[in-house]
Amino acid sequence: MSKEQVYTINEIIKDAGIARSTFDKFADSRNLRPVKIEKRGKKFYSLADKELVVKHYKQGEGRKEKEKYTNHKEERHDEVVDLLKEQVQQLKQANEQLVHDNDILTDQLKVKDEQIASAHKLADQAQKLHLGLEQRMQMLPGGSDKDVVDGETTNVINSSSPEKKDSKEPTGTKKATSKRWWQFW
Repeated sequence: MSKEQVYTINEIIKDAGIARSTFDKFADSRNLRPVKIEKRGKKFYSLADKELVVKHYKQGEGRKEKEKYTNHKEERHDEVVDLLKEQVQQLKQANEQLVHDNDILTDQLKVKDEQIASAHKLADQAQKLHLGLEQRMQMLPGGSDKDVVDGETTNVINSSSPEKKDSKEPTGTKKATSKRWWQFW
């Protein structure tokens, strides 16, 4: 009598590419019974049982069920890869937009810095012109009653009274000279 070849559950599930719990459910639903059970409970199945399980999960409906519940479909992987590629592309576009916006803002800052530097130069020139104008006003006749201190004029009180009639300037002119230079304009 020839000895029939038997297979353990581990050998069957390895060839079928399934989990132990999947094999147990399949065996219960198909009424598969082990051909041999050892003393410690190790079960052995026939070649026909093994081929039935492997065929079902490698080629038949078991494969579709397995893909349905385990999400190991190739299509699912392709969808994920496509989604990730799309996200990478969107991130690249967003990065390019940010770099472009950064360049624009940097250029605007350079222009503003130049404008500020120009405004400082103009303010410096205006102060120098003001000082020069004050100094020229002092040189005018009757301009000696003003002193220039750091670009500003201060009135100097003469010992002579303003009511003095022998003054060369009319009273209205003396009032005008006590004003600051920009008040003339």
